[in-house]
Amino acid sequence: MSFPQWQCPGAKPLAARSPYAYHARVTPSPQAIQTISTAWETIRERYGAYTIALPGVPTFHCQPHLCDAHCCRAFTVNLGDAEVQRMRAASGLAPARFLESEHGEPIALPLAQPYILARRDNHCALLDASLGCGQYEGRPNACRLYPHFLLFFDSTTARPVHGDIAAIQRAIGDLHAGNPFEHLVPVLVRHVECPGFTGAPMTEADWLALVDETFSLQFPAA
Repeated sequence: MSFPQWQCPGAKPLAARSPYAYHARVTPSPQAIQTISTAWETIRERYGAYTIALPGVPTFHCQPHLCDAHCCRAFTVNLGDAEVQRMRAASGLAPARFLESEHGEPIALPLAQPYILARRDNHCALLDASLGCGQYEGRPNACRLYPHFLLFFDSTTARPVHGDIAAIQRAIGDLHAGNPFEHLVPVLVRHVECPGFTGAPMTEADWLALVDETFSLQFPAA
């Protein structure tokens, strides 16, 4: 099974998915883009593995033949209970078949996402011979998220913020409403090692939709 040609989500699905749809903008405000760019220039030295993703950068199309499925080899993937159940339903497999297990039972670590996707021969156990995902439909959120990630920074101290879900939600709401950022600045980044950024330049509408998609994957309970 080969990877579908993943593309940035379009602007139309945003209105159906976003909790901010009632005040969603079609495009981000110029002031928001400038604030995000300025924030990134302040903190970019801390994030050598990433670069900022803004409107105008090439869109992402997964091309595992260009990198030998690097993400499936380089990263260990954690899963939560909902992701395990989704993969179980999509694959028809018992969790012990796709999770790191011991004596036939999945290993549960003391983490918010306690399970680990199984690995074999230094790569994900679900990576098939064609460099595709053997269980693409039910794949974990981390795999759906890659190679993008949302960072949130205090607009005063430039320190990263992870656990203040209410403030993170407000920042996304401000972005969609076109309001000045009240406290946190959201910065969409992309992994520099991924060679899949070969598509057409991302429109402002597609960028805003991608921010929303990434937010939903990183904070599924928000």
